[in-house]
Amino acid sequence: MAGPRERLIASAIELMRERGVHATGLSDLLEHSRAARGSIYQHFPEGKVQLMVQATLAAGRTITSKIEELTQALPADDVIMAFVAGWKESLTSSGFAAGCPIMAAAQAGPDALAVRDASAQVFADWARVIAGSIASKGVDSATAASLGSFIVSSLEGAIIQCRSARSLQPLDDAHAGLMLLLRHVGAD
Repeated sequence: MAGPRERLIASAIELMRERGVHATGLSDLLEHSRAARGSIYQHFPEGKVQLMVQATLAAGRTITSKIEELTQALPADDVIMAFVAGWKESLTSSGFAAGCPIMAAAQAGPDALAVRDASAQVFADWARVIAGSIASKGVDSATAASLGSFIVSSLEGAIIQCRSARSLQPLDDAHAGLMLLLRHVGAD
């Protein structure tokens, strides 16, 4: 069974996905994690911002690891297809309530700049891993880096649109457009 620190991080990730950073309060985190009130300051002495930074980085590591696994095992177009399929499942199973925790972190307010910084680090990691996969197909490194960043931006934007419209169409559109792009540069 996970200890209070791990339960708080898992709860922060889940609540960030649904509510965002600002709308996730300490009492919500305590209730959701079933942690004692003193647990937050015992494990995160700097408070909620520190917890949200750690949750962002933890979620980022999990997703980065999955992207690395996929890029090592599959061609780029199959990686994007797998990513899109995973997000479709996540969105529909949550009734379009749960989005990407890293996007939620990116939208943290000015009182939580460290959370935004953590999201920037995670997005850069994703773009780097994807760019490495594209470069391994013979695409020059500058183009691969640009494409890695563009792919992250396209998919994150599509996830937001899906939540907003309560439709999977934006992910389908992003998938189709990215496939055309990857075929054009020879990275599929």
